[in-house]
Amino acid sequence: MTRRSPFLAAALLTLIAPHVAKAQVPVALRAAARARNLAVAQADTATWNKLTSDSFTVVFPWGQFMKAQRSAEIAHQQPFANPPLQHERFQAVGNAFLHRYEIQNGAFLEVWVRERGAWRVATVQATALDPDSAAVQQAITAANTRFVDAFKRGDAATLTANYTDDAVLMPPNMTAWEGRAGINQGFTSFLSQFSLVDARLATKDVIRSGDYAIERGTYTWTLHPKTGTGADIVDSGKYLTVWQLQEDGSWKIARDINNSDRPPSM
Repeated sequence: MTRRSPFLAAALLTLIAPHVAKAQVPVALRAAARARNLAVAQADTATWNKLTSDSFTVVFPWGQFMKAQRSAEIAHQQPFANPPLQHERFQAVGNAFLHRYEIQNGAFLEVWVRERGAWRVATVQATALDPDSAAVQQAITAANTRFVDAFKRGDAATLTANYTDDAVLMPPNMTAWEGRAGINQGFTSFLSQFSLVDARLATKDVIRSGDYAIERGTYTWTLHPKTGTGADIVDSGKYLTVWQLQEDGSWKIARDINNSDRPPSM
């Protein structure tokens, strides 16, 4: 006998189940839904686990995860501002409720059930919404502006926050900086030796593929040595940056490489 998953059964019932008026949705369910979304943003695994069924599964575009896997992932992420839910609606399916909403570039379908006297999420289906290329490039341009501002301030922590946990930065003439710790150490060391006087980044093109965007661009910058009497260093070159879409709709750098246009010294 073939068994259907709870998500498949719920999805089939959406064809016949009526949407529920706002007043008919249990107050406790609405409160639980808000608390669970906030828990994800704040990396609050205690609240998230309390509002999530033990048999929970989530399906992202990049794979399926069980409760323990997803909980560990939330625990290790950086907290972010809780984005507003768009097009939110609830739908009754028997004794369960479907909770649909969008967050920037993602659409979510949660199945809420009563379990041990409380509302908990049994399964989640997440779907990426493909924004147009102009919107992606606009987001990258804004991120680059914040990056340059942080560089001028000598703010290694903010620079590092632009990168994913497993990012790799490959600067010229030195070994790669791997992971947040390695990248933070690299920026801290660099900023102890130089200050950024001026810099300009120019995006030449962006290639979008699913949750990744590949940016090709050029840079010009002026560095001031913090020790000695050496002259300012003026440089220009090109870079290739791989951006990864995050759950909160922002873009962070997964891979980063640049090199100078100046001829090598003999």
